Amino acid sequence: MGDLQGLAVLVMLLGIFSTIFWMVVSWRAMKAHEKLADAVERMMLQQSAIREMQSRSSQDE
Repeated sequence: MGDLQGLAVLVMLLGIFSTIFWMVVSWRAMKAHEKLADAVERMMLQQSAIREMQSRSSQDE
């Protein structure tokens, strides 16, 4: 009976460790995704501003 209780404790600890590990991995992936999304948004805004300036300069000519 003691072996079964020891195994149950080991499985619970492994489950807790696994849960915390995957929460940390998910958190880091989410932060990386947010950084990528922000960078893409900044690039789109810059391209949009460049196109607008080019459009204005071509209309002036």
